[in-house]
Amino acid sequence: MQPTITIEQANQRVEEYSKKAREALPAEARYSLFASEQRGDCNDPSDNGPKNRVLASRTYRVEGLAKDKIPTYFDALRTWWQNHNFRVLDNNPPNEYLWVENNADSFRMALEANPQGGLFLTSTSPCVWPNGTPIPEAQGPAEPTTEGGVAQVDSPPAGPAAGAEPGQPRKTRLRPRPVADDEEDFSQTDWTDDSAY
Repeated sequence: MQPTITIEQANQRVEEYSKKAREALPAEARYSLFASEQRGDCNDPSDNGPKNRVLASRTYRVEGLAKDKIPTYFDALRTWWQNHNFRVLDNNPPNEYLWVENNADSFRMALEANPQGGLFLTSTSPCVWPNGTPIPEAQGPAEPTTEGGVAQVDSPPAGPAAGAEPGQPRKTRLRPRPVADDEEDFSQTDWTDDSAY
């Protein structure tokens, strides 16, 4: 129940980390927003923290780079992250998935390659209180922020929906690694929903 940065600050930092990490990749790389959560529910089961917290996350598709040089992109980002106070959490399989966490603020990033040679760069905040101040559980979740009297909600990601193309990552939060489309994630299946089977 400690104060945190606000969700607005978390969103700013997610974008900053995404932009800074690009310094490690070739200048000809192009980035398009693939998935975005500006105020996602913080429901990571390993967190064991209080309810009513939220998180920010962005996944960018990285295009315009040679597929045969993917291992060099992983090496370059690993070096950049380690030189900027990140530690490796997971690098399995090598040159397909690299997940890191910042030692100072617990923001996490990942680089993922799919079998078709697609690259995805993800940045995720830790769980934060929407306004930086703990919300008593009895009070319930915070209301969406408003701007000019209009409620602000997450917009859908640019391009195809997450998981629409084979081999691309699904929207991730604080999980150890994204689930590829050809894998089943039964822990995330709602078995009370008739459409789940």
